[in-house]
Amino acid sequence: MLDFIINFGNQNPLLFNSVVAIISLAILAKAADLLVYSISSYAKQLGISEYLIGFIVLAISTALPELIASITAAFLGAGEMIFGTVLGSNLFKIPLLGIVLLFGIRLVPSKKNIGNAPILTLILSIIPVLLVIDGKLSRFDGITLIISFILYLGGLWQSEKTFGKMKENVKFKSIYKNILIFTGALTALLLSARFLVTSSLHISSLLDISPFIIGLVVIGIGGSMPELTVQIRSILQHHKDLIFGNILGSIVANSSFVLGLTALIKPFHISFSSIILTSIFLVAGLFYTLLVINHGELNWKHGLIMVVFYIIFIALQLISGL
Repeated sequence: MLDFIINFGNQNPLLFNSVVAIISLAILAKAADLLVYSISSYAKQLGISEYLIGFIVLAISTALPELIASITAAFLGAGEMIFGTVLGSNLFKIPLLGIVLLFGIRLVPSKKNIGNAPILTLILSIIPVLLVIDGKLSRFDGITLIISFILYLGGLWQSEKTFGKMKENVKFKSIYKNILIFTGALTALLLSARFLVTSSLHISSLLDISPFIIGLVVIGIGGSMPELTVQIRSILQHHKDLIFGNILGSIVANSSFVLGLTALIKPFHISFSSIILTSIFLVAGLFYTLLVINHGELNWKHGLIMVVFYIIFIALQLISGL
C-alpha cells in the first residue's frame, strides 16, 4: 500500500499534493474545532465570563491553526507563506461576518462589551505590516508583537475585572475529558498543519504560483474554519456578542501572537512589495468593518458590502499574483 502511494505521488505530483492538502485542511478544521470546544469548556468551568471567552480564549484557540502553519512555514524558509496565511486569515474574517449578516441575522454590538476593542484591533493589525518594511521580521519584532498582545490581553482582563471571580478549585474529574480532547486535537493539528504546508509548497512550485498566494487563499481561508464554527454555535445558542469577540480577538491574535511567536522562534524574510496590495485591502476592509461595529446595528446590507469587497480583493490579488 505504501509503495502504491509513493509511486502514485511520483507519477501524479500535483494531484497527490492536492489530495494531501484537502485531507490536511479537513483534519485541521476538525482538530481546531475540538481544540476550541475543549478550551472554551474548561474556561467556562473556571468561571471566566463570555466576554473574556470571546475576546481571549476563543481568539487564541482559533488562531492555533495559523500559528502551527506559520511556524512550520518558517522552518521551511517560506516567509511569504507565513504572511499570506496571517493576512489571508484576517481578511477572511470580513466576509465571514458578512455571510452571517446575509442570512438575515441582525447584530447589535454591546458598547459595554466591545469598548475600544475595534480601535485596538485596527492598530495591532497594522503594526506587523510596518515592521516588515525592511523585508524581515526579526526576533526583536517578534518580542514587540508579543508584548503588544500581552498589553492587549491585560487591558481586556482589567476592564472585565473577573480575576477575583475565577474558581480556584476545579475537580480533575470534571475536566479530564477536555484534557484528553485537547491533547488528541493538538496532535492532529500539528500533523495536519505540517502536511498542509509542505503539500501547499509543492503545489506552489508545480503551478509556479507564489507561496504568498497559496497561504492567502488556501491556508488563510482553511485556517479560518474554526471561527465559522464558533459563529454558527454563537447564533444558535443566542450568544451574539461572542461573534464580535471572536472576530476582533482572532485578528489581534493572528497579527501579534501568531506572527510574534513565529518570529521569536524562527525569524523570516519577506518582500514588502508582495504584501502591499493585501495590506491596503486589509486596512480598508477592517476600517469599514470596525466602523460599522462601533456605530450600531449590522444588517444584510453591511454583509453584502463585506462579501463583495472580499471577492474584489481575491480577484485583484489573483490577477496580480498569477
